[in-house]
Amino acid sequence: MLPAVIDLARSLVRIPSLTGEEGAVAAFVAKTMQRRGFEMVHVDVWGNVIGLRRGRRPGPTLLFDGHMDVVEPGSEAWQHDPYGGEIAHGRLWGRGACDTKGSLAAMLCAAAELPLDNLAGTLVMAATVCEETVTGAALGHVLDAYPADLVVTGEPTSLRLGVAQKGRSTLRLHAAGRSAHTSQPQLGDNAAYRMIEAINRLRALSLPGDPELGPGVLELVEIASQPLPNQTVVPAGCQARFVARTMPGESAEAFLDRIARGLNGLPRVTFTLDTLRQPCYTGAMLEAVDFLPGWRCPADDSWRRELVGALQAASLQGATFAAPCGTNASESAGRRGISSFIYGPGALAQAHSADEWVAIDDLLAAQAGFNAIARAALG
Repeated sequence: MLPAVIDLARSLVRIPSLTGEEGAVAAFVAKTMQRRGFEMVHVDVWGNVIGLRRGRRPGPTLLFDGHMDVVEPGSEAWQHDPYGGEIAHGRLWGRGACDTKGSLAAMLCAAAELPLDNLAGTLVMAATVCEETVTGAALGHVLDAYPADLVVTGEPTSLRLGVAQKGRSTLRLHAAGRSAHTSQPQLGDNAAYRMIEAINRLRALSLPGDPELGPGVLELVEIASQPLPNQTVVPAGCQARFVARTMPGESAEAFLDRIARGLNGLPRVTFTLDTLRQPCYTGAMLEAVDFLPGWRCPADDSWRRELVGALQAASLQGATFAAPCGTNASESAGRRGISSFIYGPGALAQAHSADEWVAIDDLLAAQAGFNAIARAALG
């Protein structure tokens, strides 16, 4: 018979839950919470599943967050069925096993086994939606309803405690020109050439770096002239999109000011941050400006010391981790200033890959880790 956390993780992997299509897995999670003794289990307007475990004494509020959505399996061939939940070679295989249904299963099992008589405070368990496309937006709605003193987001950290994270943003540029027949290009103003100049300027920008998180990133990911397709017209417009990875403490205003300085003096080129919109499976719409702030939990933060000590006392890793990617913790830590951490089984290299997997031993250790974290926060 499989340990409960392995069985639960396998069941979650077997339920497809692409972003915006999490309804079936949400119903399964809600039933799991009810069976395992969570209180006030409900699904909110956006489709997040929320349940509580309340200690017998007053105390802080700890929020465990694990997102239910996964990315597409992709076109690359898999050796293991993406939704098969196969267990082989000491691993659970399938889409979401690592990112991040393994964390969700470990959180649920850890929270369910807490001895409420010995706890002071409340654990809020949130299984959230749409993290892959509108990161942080769904968690923000949970935090509006359940303000927390401490947030732990489940992500693949190789069982290290995530204490810092780069921010992420999407920048859109538009270059305007004037159309003409390509037999007489001198009568037009080719917007693509103007965009090339803008791109070269942005590539030459000096970006801030961080000794823990590494260098900042501003990477071109898309460019298209207008009209498209086009045979014989000098382009009157050109669009480009960049993805940025920013540093803790860097605001959207500071980021846009850096872009403006880089493009200063280049006429007819405008830029803006993307606005993301994602329909939820409930019919509600999540919307957010695509600027996830970076964040860092200081070394002298009392929660950080407490959680590292708790993991070490449970004979688990006390190592910390700085995440180069976006997570829901940008909402809790970056936007709201709540002490937040990232933790979970699996390695980031496995996320979004073909034949995604998580080690069975890591799932068992993660359950122990989340249990230690909860006891330290609410003991």
